[in-house]
Amino acid sequence: MSTIRRTWLEYFAKELIAWREFRGMTQEKLATAITFSPSLVAMVETCQRTPRPEFIERCDEALQTGGALMRFYKELVSRESIPDYLDRWRGVEEQATVINTFQLEVVPGLLQTPDYARVVLQTGLPTATPEEIEAKVAARLERQAPLTSDRPPMFVAILDEGAIRRVIGGSSVMREQLMHLVKLCERPHIVVQVVRAEVGAYAGIGGPFNLATLDGDEVAYLDTTLSGHVVENPEEVAIIKHRWESLRAEALPRPASLRLIKEVADQWTP
Repeated sequence: MSTIRRTWLEYFAKELIAWREFRGMTQEKLATAITFSPSLVAMVETCQRTPRPEFIERCDEALQTGGALMRFYKELVSRESIPDYLDRWRGVEEQATVINTFQLEVVPGLLQTPDYARVVLQTGLPTATPEEIEAKVAARLERQAPLTSDRPPMFVAILDEGAIRRVIGGSSVMREQLMHLVKLCERPHIVVQVVRAEVGAYAGIGGPFNLATLDGDEVAYLDTTLSGHVVENPEEVAIIKHRWESLRAEALPRPASLRLIKEVADQWTP
């Protein structure tokens, strides 16, 4: 068991035990109440098994926590599975008034469905355990919260056409993901535009990047195979912003982009 997994599992196990004992229940009584085996409850409490969301939800109901265990779980996996550099960028995302992102290969993480995110993560982290992948999926979904908050940032994503045509997880996963994009774009603060393949060489071939505006300042984020880098130097940010403006000039307008995404989604109909 890795250090990261052990840390968050221990915290969760202690919280579960505290709630169970507070309600005066044994492991056996809790197991009966949630219709799981006593051995599974024991393994979760001793960090030998990673709890699934269904298990946690049933514990919340049986222990009358008001959803405390699920909230605690989401916070733990969010913190434990995000490296320091990405955690710093997450802080930027949470405070930003504008977020612009360009993706060459895949749909942006803030717009991914759970199944699509799972395949992307499994592909990029082939040695990770299923539990570690699920923790990272949960963390990625948690990062999407600002987009559906009461005061969301303006979010504009420019995608290379390859990102909506590349097969990630099969036809059903692709259709769900593309229709998810269309649904999200019903929100006035979310815009997705596509650069057609026939454009040829353009500013996007240099790779993906993100730009955010907060407190009147602009910050960029560059992602690589091994790590990420937050860019705050004004001159470097200006170069990235220039690339962004060039991309906007090459991308299809919003309505045409959505029509293309719908057309591609229809091609993925099982």
